[in-house]
Amino acid sequence: MLHSKKLQAAAVLFLSVFILDSCKKDITDSALEIESARAKNKTVLTPIQQLGKQIFFDARLSEPVGVQSCGSCHAPQVGFSGFGEIPTGGAASAQGFKRGFVAGIGEGAVAGAFGRRKPPTAAYATMSPIFTLTTVPPDPAEIALGIGPAKIFQGGLFWDGRATGLRLNSTAAEQALGPFLADKEQNHTNPAQVLGKLRNNRAYIALWQAAFGSPDINNLTAEQTALNYDRVGQAIAAYEGSPEVNQFSSKYDAYKAGRATLTPLEAEGLSLFIAPAPGGECYDCHTQSRLANVEPPVGDPFTTFMYFNDGIPANPNNPGGNVAPDAGLGGMLETSSNPEWRAMASIEYGKFKTPTLRNVGKAQKFMHNGVFSSLEEVVHFYNTRDLLGAGWNGVPWAAPEYPFNMDFHGVGGLGLTANQEAAIVAFMKTLSDGYTGPTQ
Repeated sequence: MLHSKKLQAAAVLFLSVFILDSCKKDITDSALEIESARAKNKTVLTPIQQLGKQIFFDARLSEPVGVQSCGSCHAPQVGFSGFGEIPTGGAASAQGFKRGFVAGIGEGAVAGAFGRRKPPTAAYATMSPIFTLTTVPPDPAEIALGIGPAKIFQGGLFWDGRATGLRLNSTAAEQALGPFLADKEQNHTNPAQVLGKLRNNRAYIALWQAAFGSPDINNLTAEQTALNYDRVGQAIAAYEGSPEVNQFSSKYDAYKAGRATLTPLEAEGLSLFIAPAPGGECYDCHTQSRLANVEPPVGDPFTTFMYFNDGIPANPNNPGGNVAPDAGLGGMLETSSNPEWRAMASIEYGKFKTPTLRNVGKAQKFMHNGVFSSLEEVVHFYNTRDLLGAGWNGVPWAAPEYPFNMDFHGVGGLGLTANQEAAIVAFMKTLSDGYTGPTQ
């Protein structure tokens, strides 16, 4: 048995090296950076994770070919999320990019094609549970205000939760399949077109066999195409759930392990983060426990995976346009086959999924539409949204993109000082992976 395991490990290592050599022209510089980090950290991916990694960074898997990969909009150097501003056209090529970013919104494989939402991070996405309507008990602060249990949607992926995970039992696998067929993203006509590109690469066939025990990426029938396209999503989800992506290597993780000490400002920010009003009350949406005055535990994703309308303004520079307010979760629910969900659509308009705060310090744009450009601006908005004349850099806050169904609990007028805002920002920056600073 031990001999067999050694042979299997050796085969996986050989196959990984073979594929990296065979596909080096097809994967992006970001993939090579990740591979360098993997070698340094001695992280060995399983065959299905290695397959998912190659697909994730393969720019051939777009139409036009060679323009866009999953990693183009979920880049490791910005926490597996998107960039802020990258010139489009020839200027983008001069910087090593095939497509650009405008106001945090990524350009699709077709030049000039833009959606309306910024790419959320792919890191820690695999922790998002299956989309469901759940009854949430009130936290202590809500009890004090006389607020009782509430029915609320939780889980799923994409900003509107449409990758429910109900079909594949994996929100990440279902999400991964969407961009390949989206006309403003990787722009394939159908799943068979994606699978055909994989079948024409011998390295993919070899790793596919190692991952699934199947000798070929067969798409000769509708059933085979459906099965194997789902496997593409499962492979990407496996990579996204690997230690290369979900690293748990932030300063906060080191602090919880007793290997690092927070600075006084960071420690104050943590105290404010978990404090009910007049503190930041961030815990209510950004820790799984939702318990006041309790530090988030090891492995916490820093999100409840719930949906809220925080009164975010429209992004005036959104290249996807602002013709109509983005309906968010409500827009997804109104097309659902579940009658109970459809009946609730109107009270869910304008709500978006609460993102993880892990790697938030690496992000370049913030909120579902990229309207804010810094963590400082985000925290100041939450602190002052409802104060007359409040704004950022002398410009008052614009009206909410969707003014109905707004949340007023823990947002709008928190009463934090400028120093307290700075402390919360300092703490959130301890949540970025790759901490290499002083340890105890």
